[in-house]
Amino acid sequence: MTKAFFLRLVVLTFAVSTVFSVQARQQCSQSWACVDVKWGVGGKVDFYLRNNKAYPITMTLEVEPQNLRSGQGNIITKTIAGGTSVLALSYERLNPQKRVDYDMDYNWAVGSLNVKHDDDYLYRLPYGEVDEHYVVQGFNGGYSHRGFSKYAVDFAMPDGSKIYAAREGIVVDTEFKNNRGGASRRYARYANFVVIQHSDGSTGEYYHLQQYGVFVRPGDKVERGQLIGSSGSTGFTSLPHLHFAVYKAMSDGDTQSLPIKFLAQRGVVENPRSGQRYIAK
Repeated sequence: MTKAFFLRLVVLTFAVSTVFSVQARQQCSQSWACVDVKWGVGGKVDFYLRNNKAYPITMTLEVEPQNLRSGQGNIITKTIAGGTSVLALSYERLNPQKRVDYDMDYNWAVGSLNVKHDDDYLYRLPYGEVDEHYVVQGFNGGYSHRGFSKYAVDFAMPDGSKIYAAREGIVVDTEFKNNRGGASRRYARYANFVVIQHSDGSTGEYYHLQQYGVFVRPGDKVERGQLIGSSGSTGFTSLPHLHFAVYKAMSDGDTQSLPIKFLAQRGVVENPRSGQRYIAK
């Protein structure tokens, strides 16, 4: 089992807080998100949010201005389409005789604020047809499936079990090189995973995969039931298992899991329960 909420924040969201002088022009987080600062005539300052990847992300920017004012407020959240940059906040200098400065904090998460999840979609159980695995932690699991990961499911699986896409989509992020795992938060950063964006903007996320047990890459189009990886025990986990959930992006770099339904051999599963076994169809 895993502290999924903590793990996802470590892997999928980032925050930067820095004090800048007027010479600063941009700040980037990993290879995904940047804030570009552009100076205009008369001390005007514009903050642009930039997405370097091909997939939408949601960014929240907070500015604490010194000798600057904006009619838009100082906090804004926007979804940025892949490969684009948008104007977020604009400021004008208050006193031309005084120095301009600001503190800036921003964070981001993969996906869109405007997700309208298809609640009627029946997800495939993410393992082989006629395979049977039991749930070690279901929805609202007392160990870690609370808050942002309320609707996550942990399936117990031996190392090397084949993982199949529960829903079709586009691969937007992966990690496959890690070989460490354990029942401590310090291992959270070592999880291997696959993130697939669905047609409604939600993301299906598969965690704790084996080292080199990821068989797809960002940009790949995958079909429902396609082999995407092999299970393992990398990251913050005390036993080999697959953590699966569907998420939408929120403000402040957060994501929220969504209630989903699975199609199992014995019918529709709306609330996977700890200790129950389910056979894939």
